[in-house]
Amino acid sequence: MRKDNSDDLFLPALRGRMGQWWYFSSVMKMADIVERVKTVREIHKAESLQELLQRQLTDRATAIAEYLITQDQRFFNSLVIGTYGGEPGWYEVSVQKAPSTLQQDIPFQLAGILGFLVLDGTERLFAIDGQHRVAGIRKALESNEELGEEEVPVIFVAGVSQGRREDDPEGYERTRRLFSTLNRYAKPVNKNFIIALDEDDAVAYITRCLVEDHPLFVGKISLAQGKNIHPSDQKNFTSIAALYDCLDRFLQEETKRSWNRFKRFRPSDKKLEVLLSKAISLWDNYCEFFPELLELRESLPTDKAAAMHRHASGGHLLFRPIGLLSSVCVVRDLMDSMNISVGDAVSRVSMVPMQLDHGMWRGILWNATLRRMITAPEHQKMATKLMFYAAGGDLAHLKTDENVLKSQLAGLLDAEEKEIRLDRYMDADNSI
Repeated sequence: MRKDNSDDLFLPALRGRMGQWWYFSSVMKMADIVERVKTVREIHKAESLQELLQRQLTDRATAIAEYLITQDQRFFNSLVIGTYGGEPGWYEVSVQKAPSTLQQDIPFQLAGILGFLVLDGTERLFAIDGQHRVAGIRKALESNEELGEEEVPVIFVAGVSQGRREDDPEGYERTRRLFSTLNRYAKPVNKNFIIALDEDDAVAYITRCLVEDHPLFVGKISLAQGKNIHPSDQKNFTSIAALYDCLDRFLQEETKRSWNRFKRFRPSDKKLEVLLSKAISLWDNYCEFFPELLELRESLPTDKAAAMHRHASGGHLLFRPIGLLSSVCVVRDLMDSMNISVGDAVSRVSMVPMQLDHGMWRGILWNATLRRMITAPEHQKMATKLMFYAAGGDLAHLKTDENVLKSQLAGLLDAEEKEIRLDRYMDADNSI
């Protein structure tokens, strides 16, 4: 018989079993989570590991707290909470008779599945999965106590914390294994999935608008995983991930950090219209100054127009995601450094050689011997700098100069610096 206790927490729950684990699915108010649930550092002995986890919790807690405070449509998936010690009680709710609205009896195997889990406050509760959300909830309630009444789905299992490992070494090992298993198999959400569904990320929203409505992209965007697009793809201009990255760079406002924060919360419809207009202007100008893209825009997907510009011999730089992204980065850098319009910037880029087998790109983006792209990050960075300089950009904007660029280029090409020549197709005053 349990004693009356003002600390008792009554939680409606469903009891279930999977493998060796009995578990209870319920909900907890955020205030109770803050008061009773510890983070995963409870299952580590080494202080260095605890400190590492604490740094990771701190890094993500602020973002989660901001989400809880500002997002009206906030929602979490279930926290997995380990319980140890105390006297948790389980009280089944007996359903003697099926409701009259049901046409059949309740299946006998469901007996005992529904009830109340009662926690008396003496047990230890710690997050096995969801430690960042627990830390974020704690931080959010520091700013907004009203959130404490909101409920979060939770799953309770009989876990063992670090402090009790000597009492139950097998239970402790089992808890550690559950923690690692949950994290090992909880893969990050696919980037294409985020682009397709995220209603808060303005760049994802604009990417979808272009894919659905802009003639350059309708039916000509690869939805395969990853940014790259296979040379044998005869229909698609680029990949949806590459398009997202291009827009992310072109539309970025202020610092990268503030821009990433901006993308976490849906802006006003008016702001979305402004950003969409900028994106449409970018690609309309690309079609104006690059005949290959105009031809693609006017074609049908079944025409397979991309095949003429992406093939085993190289083809056009813009039909490769790496080249397309580099060009958009250059457009944005030219606009920022020279205070020119998007049309003027794209016009300048269009003067730079765009065939992959051109000497400017051999050894940088194109391996002529193996007839394939060079995708190393340092090569892509070099390609962007070379294109920026060739289009008349001031290297000071990229915090470098001609001598440094020549030295870096010589290193990538394994050549003597005296053999290196930097090509320039436009000067700052628009002269060729």
